[in-house]
Amino acid sequence: MKQLIFSILIAGPAAATLAAQAPQDAPLPEALREAEAILKVSHFPSPVYATTDESRRDFRYFWKHNTAVLSPEEDVQLEACGAYIFYNGQWNLRVRYGTKDFARLFRCPKGRMKKGQPYTFADNWRTDNRLLGGWAMWYFIGTTASGKRVCGYGKLETVGEVYEEGKEGGQG
Repeated sequence: MKQLIFSILIAGPAAATLAAQAPQDAPLPEALREAEAILKVSHFPSPVYATTDESRRDFRYFWKHNTAVLSPEEDVQLEACGAYIFYNGQWNLRVRYGTKDFARLFRCPKGRMKKGQPYTFADNWRTDNRLLGGWAMWYFIGTTASGKRVCGYGKLETVGEVYEEGKEGGQG
């Protein structure tokens, strides 16, 4: 299941165009423009370098990281989360999860985020047989107790290089 969930972040022919593009000035997806961005999202490490695992035969490269989300202002009922990838000059939806999936992946009972409490998906990764870098963006959308629609998002760069101990800007 994990393999399916995380290998879909970057796959298919569009992946070949990822490395050369950067999303700094790209407009956000409409769903994120329609909500107030108050949720804080972070990824660690960032950027993410590829690693290999000789015992795995299904994929050659792994970009392992964690993703965390926090509501600093008030409690939020999470409705949806997921990831976009950036190619062809825009953010393209790759996966969307509902409340139950968020609750399971981020260990957040019933998807009810408490003010100031971080929720972390510690076992997040991308896999591929090709050593390609690119950009992903995890997003979160929910509603506060007062009915305000809120969101948060965090961009994540994956590097098309294998991690080497001591490499400047690398993991660890």
